[in-house]
Amino acid sequence: MDRGTLPFAQKARNALAAGALGLIVVNNQPGDVRGTLGERVALPVLTVTREAGAGLRAGERATLRVRVREGDVTGVNVVALRSGVTRPDFLFGGHLDSVPGAPGANDNLSGTLAVLDLAGRVAATPLAGRSVFVLFDGEEDGLHGSRTYVKTNPEIVRGLRAMFNFDMVGVNVTPLTVSGEAGLVRAVPRSTGAVARVGDSGGSDHVPFAGAGVPTLFFHRGLDANYHQPGDVVADSALIRQTVDVALGTLEALPASRP
Repeated sequence: MDRGTLPFAQKARNALAAGALGLIVVNNQPGDVRGTLGERVALPVLTVTREAGAGLRAGERATLRVRVREGDVTGVNVVALRSGVTRPDFLFGGHLDSVPGAPGANDNLSGTLAVLDLAGRVAATPLAGRSVFVLFDGEEDGLHGSRTYVKTNPEIVRGLRAMFNFDMVGVNVTPLTVSGEAGLVRAVPRSTGAVARVGDSGGSDHVPFAGAGVPTLFFHRGLDANYHQPGDVVADSALIRQTVDVALGTLEALPASRP
């Protein structure tokens, strides 16, 4: 299969359901390839460069030799909220981690900086007392940080009016896309030029919250050419600030209290 559109794990599940004995994912860009499967699947999976993939032909036999190394890794979420806040209305999050070999400036230092910028800008407002800010670990390996947060904080999660997730907002591959629950999408200011879209998009940290019944918004600017590559070293601070502007404008357009 060619890389793109679906996460590797979904490609693997589809291949398994179709009766495949193994899966080779061919990179969609020249040069080295890095990726994460994110979960266990019952067939061997390899990623290869576009150059190596060009030598593969339909109908030819191929042998996959896959070496697996297992080990325990400890992840740490960073959580900030005002003392005494037990039932926040909003959670603002982004993931801290990258993949091996990728510095992670856009994926996802940009989202981390968006959360920090938003927290700083609302610190002296009443919104700070209604919010929790979370930097998740383990997103690249299967949304481990956000899944754990949802599982271990049921009282907070049940009371949330919305979860805003910021992922890859520092490189403008496409105009800023804000996708999620219809009621939240309607509040996105159209004057900002952001593309507001109803429905789930991407496999990022908003997914566990949506699965728990929390309305979510996902802020994303597309997969840039350095996605999961050593060249992921640039994130535009102006684009990050613009993303936070859109998020704050959305919050201002929402009702002041719970429905």
